[in-house]
Amino acid sequence: MKKLPQDVVIFMLLKLPLKSLLRFKSVSKIWYTLILSETFFKLHLKCTTPKKDEFILFIRTLREDDPYKFTSIASFFSVDDKNNLTTLFPDVDVTHLTSTSCTIFNELIGPCHGLITLTDSDIIIVLNPGTRKYVVIPESPFDCPKGYYRYIEAVAFGFDSIINDYKIIKLSDVYWDPPTDDRGPRGSRVEIYNLSIDSWREHNIEFSSIYFTHCSEIYYKEAVHWFTIQHDLVILCFDISCEIFRTMELPSVCSDLNGPRYGLAVLNDCLVLMSYPDSMCSIGHTENVLNIWMMKEYGESESWIKIRTISPLPIPIESALVIWKDHLLLLQTQTGYLISYDLNSDEVKEYNLNGHHESLRAIKYTECLTAIPTLSEHSKQVQQL
Repeated sequence: MKKLPQDVVIFMLLKLPLKSLLRFKSVSKIWYTLILSETFFKLHLKCTTPKKDEFILFIRTLREDDPYKFTSIASFFSVDDKNNLTTLFPDVDVTHLTSTSCTIFNELIGPCHGLITLTDSDIIIVLNPGTRKYVVIPESPFDCPKGYYRYIEAVAFGFDSIINDYKIIKLSDVYWDPPTDDRGPRGSRVEIYNLSIDSWREHNIEFSSIYFTHCSEIYYKEAVHWFTIQHDLVILCFDISCEIFRTMELPSVCSDLNGPRYGLAVLNDCLVLMSYPDSMCSIGHTENVLNIWMMKEYGESESWIKIRTISPLPIPIESALVIWKDHLLLLQTQTGYLISYDLNSDEVKEYNLNGHHESLRAIKYTECLTAIPTLSEHSKQVQQL
């Protein structure tokens, strides 16, 4: 092997799964240095990963014996040709996201170069699901002025390709805190954390209040997307590199705030919008239909086209989670269980995976070598799940 040219060795290593690469670091000092080099990392990042090697991470909340105590569980899966889930690792108790209140806010953001952010709005974790390395991000040092309080609207995560750094963005509403039920006028606050320098800063920019629905935020095209209300419901985008907000309109028939719920996903490398029944609405206000629209040209609101209607839904659902391998629509039922709907065959499969009401979250990822930077000596260091 020592006689092989380095480019041949690199070509061979790039064909290996992540687990093999991590083992082969111990073959020799030369291989160790090569596999951890910036050049190899960039080549590995650019490799096209087959859909069959696309995995999924679930976060779900389970009630403990104490009715006021909840535990967050991380589950890692692949899927076979018959849409059966295969466990990659044992379930992990994510103690950092475990609280004495219902952790419905738990969100997954990403993936970005193989990294995913988990958050319950207070605690923020950056995780590489492939290596199961993670770090707890230090809290922002910025407090509200005396007489005010803040409500965290959303957390974002992504990569700034201009400065070659990962960023975490925390969006908050700030209210005057009078001794009455009137919250006073709303202000907004944007805080940005740069992972490479382990530092928070404030960004003086206004944004519209987030219209929160479960599983509605998504990282795509180096921007994070949510919903907001500006006369009608629209998509609010935050560009990670430029650090600006912009909006995109929804299909004209998708502005009803009193009817269905809406979610965002990616299908065939395009942004898609899903509308489905709101379980909190009476039957008379919500049809038992799930519609999927695709934005053919990103950023062009006129390019929305409806690509699928599922009617009637085979099982009452709570939320649409993600579209996996471009054909498996994953959903949480109103009883808390995970089901899949195959967009190719219309097959429905129920899995033995459940969580507390509205707590199930899912995100697809491919294994990647991306290392999480070691933070400053006073911050929490990279750990292993």
